[in-house]
Amino acid sequence: MTDDDFETEQNLLGSILSSKFHQQILVNDENEHQDQKKLSVSDECNQAQTQTKLLRQYNFQTADTFSKSFEQISLGSDQICSPISPDQKLKYKNPGVCTSFSSDNQTSLENSMIFGNVCCFDYFSIQSDQFSPIYYSQNNPIWPQYQKSNQNLDIQLEIDIENMCGNQVLSRKVQKIFETGQTNQRQQIFWKVQANCQEFSKDIFGNYLIQKILEKGTLQQQIQIFKQLQPYVVELSKNTFGCRVIQKLIDIISKNDHLIVPFIQEIKQNIKSLLTDQNGKYVILKCLENLSIDVVRFILKPTEELGFHMCDSQYGCKIIQKLIDNYPKQVDTLVQICITNQNLLYKSQHGNHILQYAIKLPKYLDIIANYILNHLENLCFNKYASNTVEDILKYLTPKLKNNFVQILMKPSENNGMFIFLNLAINPFGNYVVKKVLQIFDQEHKQQLVDLMKQNLRLLYLIKQSEYGQRIYILLTTQLNDQN
Repeated sequence: MTDDDFETEQNLLGSILSSKFHQQILVNDENEHQDQKKLSVSDECNQAQTQTKLLRQYNFQTADTFSKSFEQISLGSDQICSPISPDQKLKYKNPGVCTSFSSDNQTSLENSMIFGNVCCFDYFSIQSDQFSPIYYSQNNPIWPQYQKSNQNLDIQLEIDIENMCGNQVLSRKVQKIFETGQTNQRQQIFWKVQANCQEFSKDIFGNYLIQKILEKGTLQQQIQIFKQLQPYVVELSKNTFGCRVIQKLIDIISKNDHLIVPFIQEIKQNIKSLLTDQNGKYVILKCLENLSIDVVRFILKPTEELGFHMCDSQYGCKIIQKLIDNYPKQVDTLVQICITNQNLLYKSQHGNHILQYAIKLPKYLDIIANYILNHLENLCFNKYASNTVEDILKYLTPKLKNNFVQILMKPSENNGMFIFLNLAINPFGNYVVKKVLQIFDQEHKQQLVDLMKQNLRLLYLIKQSEYGQRIYILLTTQLNDQN
């Protein structure tokens, strides 16, 4: 091989090797590019996951912070339902609504934050003199701005009072401040509330603040609240929340005689409407509990006119019961009206209680007892009437007790069985028979025991019944004692 041939072969081999080398470099570059691309995608995923994790941590910490007790948290207006709306924009009415995680009487830099006049949390800036009680990370872009340490509590309290209606959290906070706060804070609350005490009294949460002022305020403050509410006594008495304020007001009136006359004048003009109102009845009942008969005598006549209607309602019957309890000598006409309708009241869920109260008056005992003896079995079969029959047993005279037992030993017109047996196995009547065996004298119970001795089958039927088990035990105890 010549030198030229050798050189040509060397050049050809070098070209081939060079080509393979470049191809290998390209392959390595391509693999390296793919690896970098995968690494970049992985970094992006990791960043997204980190961002999501931080946001979840922030949301959790925020929710946890806002779940503090009602007495430690002060939120802003009801119009600010959430600091961030669905479109991540702040919704606000009052600039600088304060959210405070403070003690009862003071706020501080460390435990308060304020949502100021900003449009989005992303624009909040970090300052060296700001402190966060909420989880914070430098990678977390959500960083609320906090109130300065020289924030005026009086301004915050004024905002709280303005936005208190319909807000349970603020209502409880303001009540707490009025009860335990400083004198200037208590006075500030009173001045603000006094101007709108009618509206506060009708609010679901605001009424509690008015009650707190009437309970813990000075006598002068109580009288001023009375004067503000006096023209609206009837209106508030018919309101679900206002009637609570009026009841608290009656406690104040009962201790200050000079306030009674103007209050009664307001009530007296609309007494019938209050007697038939579901909320007004509470106010009338409170008057009967706290005021003397001379003051509330005007209630008797309208009650007599509405007698039966009131007997059949829950709070109407309570008013009549209270009248019978407190003023037995003044209610003769009213009780007569009730007894005239006793055939309807026995089986009334509320009316039967009126008869139980009337039994306590000796002059009406015979009238009520005679009706019960003539309708004993039917009354004992009724859930409500059986209560009245059971209650009258302890007031019966010996003669009436004897008559009662004689009726129990008669055959029933319904099935021919002894009335005693029918009552003993009845879900309501068995209570009457049990009460007879427990409280009647031995001479009266002996007649029933003798009846069992003569008819042991009756004892067996009572034992087998669902409701006669206790009666069977009482009867067998009596029988064993005599053997």
